Amino acid sequence: MQKQPLSRRERSTRVYNNGRLFEFENSYFYDPKEFGFVDVFQIGELSLVSGYEMVRHCQICHEISFVVSGEGTFYTDDEPFVLRAGEIHFVPRIHYHQIKVLSGQNLRFAYLGFNFNEKANTPELQDLERTLAGGGRYHVMDNGNIRLMIYMLINEMYGRPAYSNIMGEAYINQIIVQLYRLLTAEHTSAFVPDTSKNVIGELIYSVLNYVDNHVQDITRIQDIGGELGYSHSYISHLFREKMGMTLHQYVTRKKIERSLELLATGKYSITDIALQLNYESVQSFGKMFKKIKGCTPSEYQKRLNTAQRAEQQAQARSNEQGV
Repeated sequence: MQKQPLSRRERSTRVYNNGRLFEFENSYFYDPKEFGFVDVFQIGELSLVSGYEMVRHCQICHEISFVVSGEGTFYTDDEPFVLRAGEIHFVPRIHYHQIKVLSGQNLRFAYLGFNFNEKANTPELQDLERTLAGGGRYHVMDNGNIRLMIYMLINEMYGRPAYSNIMGEAYINQIIVQLYRLLTAEHTSAFVPDTSKNVIGELIYSVLNYVDNHVQDITRIQDIGGELGYSHSYISHLFREKMGMTLHQYVTRKKIERSLELLATGKYSITDIALQLNYESVQSFGKMFKKIKGCTPSEYQKRLNTAQRAEQQAQARSNEQGV
């Protein structure tokens, strides 16, 4: 059975007890939300620990997964596909799905779950719906376009700026159409495109990769351009134009995501994490954390500890009943 939406407390518990380092998710399982010609069930980003195995389940909706970092085996009807950063796995509805994270590394991916609605019943969209529903090809290499759109979509869902629903619908439609184009390409296996022809361009793709892989090393936003051989003003202008957010906003979001991973380990103090992420002070880290998460790092840590204790107590009771 497809996983059911989790409460905030359950999501916090699973950070420790079900392999999740962090998960940002907008879940509409009980009431799918209409975005144009599709009804959306879930949008989010998930980081899983080394060796984690997701329970095999039947999809109630189509699901697109884009691997941000790490490596894992994604299964469709028990057929394995090893995915790495920049690759996409697609599972059609009413097919079985499972994920296993390879040992020695974490796996991080963004995902979109949806079904076509009655607005897709047009001659123009028939082949799109038929291709995705029919399956047959489940593993492709992104050409840069889906990565761009899925990050912009997540930014809209969590930042909720003005007209976020309108922008969200546009990004969702583009993600699905881009996937259709990749699935119907003449290639019979994953391919690596000419990045110079990408919508976002090779430079923006390089910026995204640099930030993702060096987020703990970034002290000044201005230094990113120098590392890539471009001026800061040029990269900042291009990034905002193509990504719909500033480079500073993107780096901040990635730093806070990394802080959630570090908090979840239970090995580091808030001061240690602020230092590791190159914040000027614990106070500046706390201020940014609260702005994005709606609570302070210490409040978030207490929630995790409370959830962990509750899970341990529940497990102990379950063991006693089973004896």
